[in-house]
Amino acid sequence: DGRLVADWLGMRTELVDIAPLVDAHFAREPGATPLRRGNFMARERMAILFDRSMRDQALVVGTSNKTELLLGYGTLFGDLASALNPLGDLYKTQVRALAGFLDLPERIRRKPPSAELWPGQTDEGELGFTYEEVDQVLYLLVDRRLTRPEIAEYGIDPAFVEQVARRIRATQFKRRLPLIA
Repeated sequence: DGRLVADWLGMRTELVDIAPLVDAHFAREPGATPLRRGNFMARERMAILFDRSMRDQALVVGTSNKTELLLGYGTLFGDLASALNPLGDLYKTQVRALAGFLDLPERIRRKPPSAELWPGQTDEGELGFTYEEVDQVLYLLVDRRLTRPEIAEYGIDPAFVEQVARRIRATQFKRRLPLIA
């Protein structure tokens, strides 16, 4: 699917198999969880991308959207790392609308979002809610700066709003540079 988009955009591609690097790292830790392995894979991918950017005198372009950034749904120094992030201020639903406007291939537009870090993993399955549901809450909380009682007037479950607000607070560290003592 990555090649399909790159071909559609007229970009060149290079396939780098990270499996030998990941497998070598975890050879001494066979009990590592899928999440731990997934985070390592995301960081390995980004290390390779930054190496290629140096080689090619290019910038690493990020793909995280506003929804993922606000929810902290990304790996620090992995997929959250980039030199430029053109989608960073667009909610996931807006990214989907943009994909439709740009007439990206239907297969890409309909594909369930996933980092594909383990078989069957999807963003929404892991998060426990859809992007449409959470984008509405995020828009009202962040962009409109409504209070929780005001959001409840939209018929949104207050427990869900609280869950989203807690997640935003808990992952704030992923949206700022490291603190210096």
